[in-house]
This record gives sequence, structure tokens and C-alpha cells, in this order.
Amino acid sequence: MRHTREAEPRTKWASRRSSLGGRGTGKKRTDLLGEKNILDLISMGAPLPEVLNNVCTALDLQIGNIVSVVLLPDDPECDFKTIARGALQFGLRLYWSADIPFRDDRVLGSFEMYCCVPRTPTASELKLIQRATHLAALAIRRYHGDEDRGSACREWKRAQGRRSDEAAQMN
Repeated sequence: MRHTREAEPRTKWASRRSSLGGRGTGKKRTDLLGEKNILDLISMGAPLPEVLNNVCTALDLQIGNIVSVVLLPDDPECDFKTIARGALQFGLRLYWSADIPFRDDRVLGSFEMYCCVPRTPTASELKLIQRATHLAALAIRRYHGDEDRGSACREWKRAQGRRSDEAAQMN
């Protein structure tokens, strides 16, 4: 005897689920959710903290169970130490760190991502991180008028080495 299944009633959840652009279908998204909104904020000249907060939030929600922050070269050593110390107090460990590139080998800042479970990003998560890093670079360059930030970039590069050493000691 063949078992037949009655059609499930279409609910609000089922109709919303079909509009998630690939989520729930087994297909991994490589574009950042909310990217169009983030690009709109950048083009409208929204305040940099607002844009970077949107980038971090989109990345955190899409990857799940991470907390990300963008560090700018204003005072990188102090900011990194404070954030890393605070993260450890809540049981978070460095999940991934990505430079935000300017041009050539110079960087505008850094993406720091923390997770409560020690692991490394999957290939699709690395693509999302790369996309978020690109959006952060666009926002920072727009905010600074795409000016040459040579001295800040050089200082940031020096601090990077110290930051990596400190992260290794904390994990």
C-alpha cells in the first residue's frame, strides 16, 4: 500500500521561507545579506560607524555564532588589547582576522571575528568574510575621500605584527 501525504497548508512561515534567496535550499550564499543596503549607505555618505556596524551585523548573522569588529588604525594596539581581553572574559576566542586592504601591501584596518567554539571558517564563510572586507574597505575609503593614508597605513602595519603575536598568546 502506498503512503500518501496530504499537502501541508501554506503558512506565513512557508511563504517567507521561499523568499530567502537560497537559504534553506542547501545552497550556500556567497553574497552578504543586506549588501544592497550597505552599498546604499556608503553611496549616501552615511557615518562610517553606522556602515561598519551594518557590515559586521550582516556577517555575524549570516555566519552565525560569531562577533565581529572592525579595528581602524587610530589606536590599534589599545583597541585590540581591550577587545581581545573583553572577548576572553565572555569565553570568545579569535575565530578569524582579516586585513582591510587599501592598495598594494597597505591596509586600512582589520576585521576581527570571535567565536565561542574554536574552529576555522569554511570555504563559503571565507567568501563572506572577503565580501564583508571589501565593503568595509569601500566604506573607509569613501569616508576618507580615498586619500592616501600612507602614515596611518605604515603605523598599522607595524601594529599588525604585535597584534598577531598577542592573539597567538591568547588562544
